[in-house]
Amino acid sequence: MNDEYKIAAIVGITEAIKQYGIPSKFCPTVAIIIGAIIGYAESPNADGILKGIIWGAFTTGGYAVVKRSGRSVISTFTKKTDTSNSNTNNLEPDDFRGV
Repeated sequence: MNDEYKIAAIVGITEAIKQYGIPSKFCPTVAIIIGAIIGYAESPNADGILKGIIWGAFTTGGYAVVKRSGRSVISTFTKKTDTSNSNTNNLEPDDFRGV
């Protein structure tokens, strides 16, 4: 199995567990544990476990980056209001970039 499929499996299993009711703050730990289990299943030694932990950490970090990037893209299209200056209500969404 390719590493991409293992990472996708970690994401899917973690999301399934999250939907089951685990709080979101425990999802990174769950992803790392699932990665370690998958790594051990592939290669039952310390190397396999370490690879799995790295896959789980990569999955957690990648998910966080995508989530933050998505929020920043979406926030550029939402209208923000500034109460200190009444002229800001007439600005286009790209005028709030601060450039």
